[in-house]
Amino acid sequence: MEVLAVSTSTPRTHTIAGRQLKTAIVRDALTNPTDYIELDATGVVGNQPMVHDGPVYVFFAEHYDYWCGELGVEREAWGWCHWGENITLRFKDKVQLEDEIHVGDVWKIGRTVRLQVCGARIPCSKLAWRCGQKDTWLQALSNSGRLGAYLQVLTGGRVYPGDEVSYESFSGDPLDIASISQLAYDNSLKTRDTINLLLNHGLLMRMNKFMLGSKAATMQDKEREGRHAWKGFRDLRVQKVVDEGGGIKSFYLEAADGKLLANYLPGQFLTVRLPDDTTRSWTISDWVDDDGPRYYRLSIKKAGSGSSWMHAHCAAGTILPARSPMGRFTLDRTSRLRPIYISAGIGITPMLAMMKSHDTHMNMQLQPAVWIHVARDGENLPFQDEIPRFENRQFTKAVFFTKPRPGKDVLGVNYDRPGRPDREAMKDIVGRSFGWAPLGASEMVMEGTFSMASICGPPEFEAAMKDYLTELGFAPPQIRSESFSASGTVLGDLKKATVRFTKSKKTATWKKEEPVTLLELAEQMGLTPDYGCRAGACGSCAVKLGCGAVSGGLQADGTVLTCSAMPASEEIELEI
Repeated sequence: MEVLAVSTSTPRTHTIAGRQLKTAIVRDALTNPTDYIELDATGVVGNQPMVHDGPVYVFFAEHYDYWCGELGVEREAWGWCHWGENITLRFKDKVQLEDEIHVGDVWKIGRTVRLQVCGARIPCSKLAWRCGQKDTWLQALSNSGRLGAYLQVLTGGRVYPGDEVSYESFSGDPLDIASISQLAYDNSLKTRDTINLLLNHGLLMRMNKFMLGSKAATMQDKEREGRHAWKGFRDLRVQKVVDEGGGIKSFYLEAADGKLLANYLPGQFLTVRLPDDTTRSWTISDWVDDDGPRYYRLSIKKAGSGSSWMHAHCAAGTILPARSPMGRFTLDRTSRLRPIYISAGIGITPMLAMMKSHDTHMNMQLQPAVWIHVARDGENLPFQDEIPRFENRQFTKAVFFTKPRPGKDVLGVNYDRPGRPDREAMKDIVGRSFGWAPLGASEMVMEGTFSMASICGPPEFEAAMKDYLTELGFAPPQIRSESFSASGTVLGDLKKATVRFTKSKKTATWKKEEPVTLLELAEQMGLTPDYGCRAGACGSCAVKLGCGAVSGGLQADGTVLTCSAMPASEEIELEI
């Protein structure tokens, strides 16, 4: 092989599918024999990818000819490095495609540079934009395996156009580069076994593991959702009761028949039938990432008649009939937006479950978090020892005490701010830009509105928080809320929704009994919307939300990833 061109780049803003996005894919190729790039242990010196963390990206000249022919693109329209590669290579003898390039192979460039194959490119919508194609092309692109390779630097130095490239050694590893790209877009997988093998591979680069791990986690979530659910009411037995203080008791419920309990989503509630034949709904306040949880925890503040009965009469051994967990006010574990958890009083219960899931879920282990909570004082702040620490990422905690106890509640120790959050406080806490590395690569600086806010508290608190967030520039779909009363009245579960596809002028009915995604619903109507990985990773299926609300897949610009989204309101309009 020989080097034809080299390049570096830094992120710049471009209009992509009507959105202002930053990418480093656009660059100028260096082709003169005196041009060069410098490689060190971290990769290409001066190169600043926006997301990708591969040290050195290599693409092949033969692929330019192939894809221009396949897509009907004039060959001169694509110069070298058009695909965003750091090094463009051409085979001088036998062409070896990515299915013959294996993780661990070592290449030598020039006299000193040594590189080792460490991963594959998993294509996203930015590459489709760069090549002037619709996102539907990404599936065929991934299936072809013709995407180049990522390599890590074993021995640094300069790489010049014209340098000779040779194989120093073959690893013998069965994992070829093409199979990684193909696996990321394989929608026929029935199990996660193959992905799990790759996740344990010692040389595979971090971003590949992150993308595949995200796919595996999403598959597991879909497999588990609703499993072991029952129809109607089922007897649950109170296992134990814990006094949390501040007028709150936690009731741990287990299956009276000893069989598995239904899986639930963080933020869902349980509807319980009391002895007087009335029903109350309380949020499940804990999160246990098990298939068939051992218990449900309901944390109830004494207020109305239902909660008063629970406090006075419900004890270990009490039998309570209950429905399977329900509710659409849940954590979206496919979104890349920063979650903001806002609660007041007993409204902490769904936030606690969501934050615990956020802290441990594979898809969210790099995402920053913000928690804003309002309580009267330290005595009325339960679960203080259960709040996740969100290690290895940015976590902003703002606990407000309206009436701190003199001598007991210390500012900066027991709480963060006095009073209640007002406009200026909200601007300071959530309105500022923040930095994070969404795929574990380069840190990105994001606007404060690159977030999804979830609110739970009394109606007046909810209304004030919505107003403040709207003034800060949050779009309505980025603000989700669940109103409650302490007596046990919560947001009802969505049974069905009318979905209008405005471009095609078709209307469909989504039903809870058949909980398909919006992408699947569109396909059932005979529509062919764009999609790629179907796992919420590539961004190919993003469409504009005209009206209504969704659960899952919401993006900061108001679009939704239809492969991850389901209705959260009775009427929805999508530009499909």
